[in-house]
Amino acid sequence: MQPYPSLSVVIPSWNQGRFIERTLLSILKQDYPGDVQIIVSDGGSTDETVEVLKKYEDKITWWSARDKGFVDAVTKGLAQATGELIAIQSSDDYYLPGAFRRMAEAFQQHPEAGFISGGEYGIDLQDQIEYANSFTGPITPHSILFRFVPAQHATFVRREVLDKTEGMRVEVDMCADIDLWYRVAHFAPGYAIPDMLAAYQLHPDQRTATSPKWFPNLVKMVESCEQIPAYGSKFRLTEEERRNLYTYWEINWTNKRSPTEARPIAFRKLPGLLTYSPRTQRTILGASVTPLVKRLVPTSVLKALRPTAASTAPAAIDLSWWRN
Repeated sequence: MQPYPSLSVVIPSWNQGRFIERTLLSILKQDYPGDVQIIVSDGGSTDETVEVLKKYEDKITWWSARDKGFVDAVTKGLAQATGELIAIQSSDDYYLPGAFRRMAEAFQQHPEAGFISGGEYGIDLQDQIEYANSFTGPITPHSILFRFVPAQHATFVRREVLDKTEGMRVEVDMCADIDLWYRVAHFAPGYAIPDMLAAYQLHPDQRTATSPKWFPNLVKMVESCEQIPAYGSKFRLTEEERRNLYTYWEINWTNKRSPTEARPIAFRKLPGLLTYSPRTQRTILGASVTPLVKRLVPTSVLKALRPTAASTAPAAIDLSWWRN
């Protein structure tokens, strides 16, 4: 692979006109010596998206036509991609300065990696950082399930490895990006770098915010892969791992949607609490006992008992760099 291989960035788009110019500029303003192809697969947006795309049509490949949703849009975009490396960027998220250079350097440093994933900032609608998330080390099917889920908007994959998976699967559309990296990792390990490569836009219109499909889709992701020899022969959960993982997922994703629904599920797991892993134990307690404690114990007491943590504020970063 060349030091700066060609890169195709596929952007599935639907009515994110207020954000998509930022996404495009964060690609166009990268200091990357290699060729970069930008493909916007728009599903027939009815807001200002098309006007924005026309503004940059000499620099991007784009179309706007009705599609079947996120997976279909990505699939159509990948069919037009010619780069040695592939990225899938959401139309409301964006890259940070130097992201492409750092990604290429990471591939050189880790030639065994089939994909590279970097850190992300979660930002609110006022461009304030809500969280910073990063990980360092190899990414395997096991680590994706139990330690670190690569962020779609901060991940880059070798085309030759991606093609082995035959792309995204519509039957797990809610977690289609996680499923993609999970399957890619069966063929070649990924590598996570600590560098912050992208910003994830938090807003109430996100399709993934409260969907009840998360838990069943994640289970289907794992179960279906284990039934396919190309994947199942390479990685399979033990029954203990499966029990811990599915319990964690069920409570965690139900709690995100409805804490009231999650509470009885968690309570039913309390008698066997000590038979679960520490992560699953914390999730069970967090959804069952913690809400009761918060109602019974005065807030002032809880604050006094809470340990004082060192500041976790991220290093200064210009989130509006793409405007310059």
